[in-house]
Amino acid sequence: MSIFKRLLANKAGSSKSIIKNSVIAGSIIFSGFGQDVMAKEKSYVAVEPLVCDLVKSIALPSDKVTCLVDRKQDVHDLKINPRQAQLLNKADKVFTLGKEMTPSMKNWESKKQTVVVGVSAIDVDDHSDHGGHDEHSAKVDDHSDHGGHDDHSDHGGHDDHSDHGGHDDHSDHGGNDDHAVGAFEWAGKFKLSKGSYKWSFAKVDGEYADPAMKMVILKSNDIEGSEDLAKELLGSKNSISRKNNQTLTPSNKAFVLNFDQRKESTVFKVKIKDDGQYTFFTEHMPFEFEANEHFFKDVLNSDVEPIAQVPDEGEGHHHHHDHGGLDPHVWHDPHNIIKMGNIVSKSLKKDLSVFNRGDRKLINERFEKADSILEDLDSWIVRQVSSIPEEKRVIVSKHKAMNYYGEAFGFKTISLLDFLGDSSSLRPDNIKSVLKELKEDNVLALFPEQKPPSKLLRNLSRQSSISISSDQIFVDGLMMDGNTVSVAVHNTCTIVGSLGGSCDKESGSYLESEWYKLSD
Repeated sequence: MSIFKRLLANKAGSSKSIIKNSVIAGSIIFSGFGQDVMAKEKSYVAVEPLVCDLVKSIALPSDKVTCLVDRKQDVHDLKINPRQAQLLNKADKVFTLGKEMTPSMKNWESKKQTVVVGVSAIDVDDHSDHGGHDEHSAKVDDHSDHGGHDDHSDHGGHDDHSDHGGHDDHSDHGGNDDHAVGAFEWAGKFKLSKGSYKWSFAKVDGEYADPAMKMVILKSNDIEGSEDLAKELLGSKNSISRKNNQTLTPSNKAFVLNFDQRKESTVFKVKIKDDGQYTFFTEHMPFEFEANEHFFKDVLNSDVEPIAQVPDEGEGHHHHHDHGGLDPHVWHDPHNIIKMGNIVSKSLKKDLSVFNRGDRKLINERFEKADSILEDLDSWIVRQVSSIPEEKRVIVSKHKAMNYYGEAFGFKTISLLDFLGDSSSLRPDNIKSVLKELKEDNVLALFPEQKPPSKLLRNLSRQSSISISSDQIFVDGLMMDGNTVSVAVHNTCTIVGSLGGSCDKESGSYLESEWYKLSD
């Protein structure tokens, strides 16, 4: 073969080789591209029920969204168990309102996969113009969100609420307690006649607030004058142990009350030898052990009420609803939910390839639909509230949880705990000031946050002659049934109906059904 022919043959072979290699390389490139587009299903965990409902409404239908906390559980009291910790660790992302609402999330906020959507993460709507809504950060942004997870460590500048809410672990509390030495949470003064009484402690949600508790009983007509002695006795190890159905009497020693775990309630007899005033000091609020009936009764089974009662002002625990400087109940304003949803939407899109236009578009569409429903909800609430005369727009409830709602829709909100400090601090001067405030504001109704209404609300209703709303309002999240829109519709109709307005429940129900189309 001539040199010329051999050169031609080699050139042809090289061309075939180049073409073949190019085809292989192209196949690999397009194969990789296809794998990016066909991204694997993601697994997300949403801590609070309301956040779970919101994430489900925006996430891809193919993604798995797990609700960490059951609706029956109070997130303030959440203690993360091993199963829940495993779910959190395995999730591609964890969505939460943050430690302001759920204190047990404090140590999780700095983790890479955690996305905070609550009060520390949004710019709360200021409602400077509720007639023509401002932009609510709801515009779909499909740029600059392809990078890694946001660093949420900057949310830590707020107060540490790790001691907030539910009971600490008192499992070893048997008289030698975890409380500050000699501390009491509650003191009550009673005017008692000679005779027998009974003091009961009931399980609430299947368990006692503690397995045991100390109590001091003194013959005294002055709570403040007896505090030092009570603290000394409570701090002493020289105490008297008592079990179910045993007797308590005024004594210079503290009683250690041991609760019978086999029974739904533990009852102690109280023996009073002489007529007079007696003061009881306890390590827990007696209301924490109330299920269906009052804690202190006489032989005729009639309630025995204290003539004065105060919480300890020292180092004892106060189990109340204080969130520190930040109020986490932002979702009572629909515009804040839109801002929460915007964070969710952007975070979900960060998990998608830049080439995966289909799924990115679907998330955008789902968020836009959620945005539209929430804007309609906001307008619907405005219309319902307009049926209430302006001078009657006052919401009175136990906790400071409806402020965002009040600011958004033109209500004055009164938190009873702002006056009383705690559900037990029924000092006469505090009662006098709250009754005066209720009268000055022409309050028409008191709104319970639970059923049956709290003892505080019942006492105030009796003394003020102001009726208690027949329906409760739900301040800490979702109802047992329903969705994010449902709770807003329910609360609005409850408030409007109790204050003399009229509520179009049918159009509200339509918005609920539209939200279900997203979240179900």
